[in-house]
Amino acid sequence: MSQDYYVQDLIAAMEKIAPAELACEWDHVGLMIGEPGAKVNGVLLALDANAAAIDKAMEVGANLIITHHPLLFEPLHQVDYSTPRGANIRNIIRNDLQVFSAHTNLDKAPNGVNHALATALGLVMQINLVDVEIGLCGSVGQESMTLFGFADVVKEKLGASGLLFNTDKDREVSRVFVQGGAFDEEAIPVLKLYRVDVVVTGEMKHHHMLELEDAGIAVIVAGHEVTERIVLESLREQLLHKLPNLPITVYPGHNW
Repeated sequence: MSQDYYVQDLIAAMEKIAPAELACEWDHVGLMIGEPGAKVNGVLLALDANAAAIDKAMEVGANLIITHHPLLFEPLHQVDYSTPRGANIRNIIRNDLQVFSAHTNLDKAPNGVNHALATALGLVMQINLVDVEIGLCGSVGQESMTLFGFADVVKEKLGASGLLFNTDKDREVSRVFVQGGAFDEEAIPVLKLYRVDVVVTGEMKHHHMLELEDAGIAVIVAGHEVTERIVLESLREQLLHKLPNLPITVYPGHNW
């Protein structure tokens, strides 16, 4: 006999996987729309609760969407159904869907976005490097690789359509820093301290790319979405470990 699960059960499971206390002060995480006591028929994991994800949830019979990016981030002053955002909120409520978001807390969780990114790239954690809240340091292995050779690995493993570099000069690289999504400039002192060779991230401001180039640190920008969606399958496995037999669908986006 299958067990019934409720939104509050998923909230409890997510709190163990990515505690809300890990979220940055400016972030907004947790239950966006819905009620803790609602029964969960199925879960859809997605980066965003956009129109395509909402359609997919209804297609597979999932009434709870767990997203990485918060559905409600900035103050909401009106819900205009003629706008994409307003239409999405209307469709979520009209179809009795629930939405829960785990953002920077999932980035920094022990098995969160950065860990999933490092694992996908085959990085090896070394004792002389350090886990930090803003990212994850690792090594390409026992032997170094060329920058462009490692970039080929990044593109293949993440399914990136293209890469952006801060240098056109190939070099040997060994120590790697990964940070899914947007690069946090607070990581720069850490990169210099641990003599990181290359940074893999989703997006980075131009002046930060120049600063790292001046410090001899290469940058590979693979795209915001491709460096974060890698966590969705890992999150599915973690949830199923805590809530067996729960129907969970991963929706990584159109260009997976």
